[in-house]
Amino acid sequence: MSDNGRLIYRIGMVGPSRVGKTSLITALLRGGQRLLEGSGIGMKAVGSPTQKRLTQHREDLDGSLLAGTFQPDALGGNQEKFEFQLLLDPGVPDAGIELRLLDYPGEWFDPRNRPPDSTVAWAECERFLEQSSVLIVPIDAAVLMEATNASHLRAMPAILATTQVDDVVRSWLTERKRRPDEPGLLLLCPVKCESYFTDNGGDRDDSANLLGWVRRVYRDVIDAVPAEAPHVRTVYCPVDTIGCVEILRADWFAEPTRSGKLTFLAEYGVRPPGRQSIKGADDVLMALCRHLVGARTRVEEQAAVTKYELAHDARLYAERDEGFFWNIWFQLTGERRLREEIATSRRDEAVEALSRVQALNSVVEELARRNPGERVRLW
Repeated sequence: MSDNGRLIYRIGMVGPSRVGKTSLITALLRGGQRLLEGSGIGMKAVGSPTQKRLTQHREDLDGSLLAGTFQPDALGGNQEKFEFQLLLDPGVPDAGIELRLLDYPGEWFDPRNRPPDSTVAWAECERFLEQSSVLIVPIDAAVLMEATNASHLRAMPAILATTQVDDVVRSWLTERKRRPDEPGLLLLCPVKCESYFTDNGGDRDDSANLLGWVRRVYRDVIDAVPAEAPHVRTVYCPVDTIGCVEILRADWFAEPTRSGKLTFLAEYGVRPPGRQSIKGADDVLMALCRHLVGARTRVEEQAAVTKYELAHDARLYAERDEGFFWNIWFQLTGERRLREEIATSRRDEAVEALSRVQALNSVVEELARRNPGERVRLW
């Protein structure tokens, strides 16, 4: 719980360098604002640091689109641990849900590349990830789909850091198992999917192959969920973080400092008119809203029950018969009036709490009526 009474949910992002964590967060905000129009929920960046970071990222992206070619590396990676803060606001006083998404330098994710001076910071990241209610695994779709020979396939686990992803997810599942009453959500989110779907301007339908590759490469992660924490939901949500681009070439380069290892670089062309067209972020937001708003409703229900119990006790105390002489004394000294005021205040607090529950319930029901997109799979 934050100082202003908002409920805070930590959302962990699990992935290596250049996988697109920041781009996914930006897509979630921009796509989510459109999705939530008319739903009774608003979504916005909270705090100057988050606003500045997302503004810079958007300017870099818009510049790449104006240039006519897009290279994900040109956006730059994060150089420090950073918490993005977004607010889901259902329009009910004190009922907002603050989402905190952790981003970090991708090199920290691989112990072979982790700088010695980042040990403490990475330990803090690990604690954040383990305590997160939601874990998002961004997956570079191009790495999966543009592998054309055996050497590319051998390089795939290192490029995607699948071993490290598996380790983090298992630690997170262990923590979820300790909290069976708390909801958990694992989102597998292939990003940079624009070239493999035909529902957002592309002309190549490789969606079934992409799904198959995710199942194959992340099989251990997928299988670990029902084995370790059966109450956790796993959702597959491919996302077009840019939308108006098409892959032009994919290069696999030998790393000069690591014998036999390859690195992957992709270059994208911009489809006219060059306007960002996010696709799939709405499915991620739908999953998050169902998970987070539903959880918040349960918290509010518990709070409402407590407040009604306090109101009931205060009313009994205000009306309690203290005997003939004490009743007169309480009336003369104002004690009876004070008890009445406290009882009225407790009743008003209980009514307000109930109104929050009812408002949030209506939002949950409205979101539940929306079906997931055709891209989504529930595992």
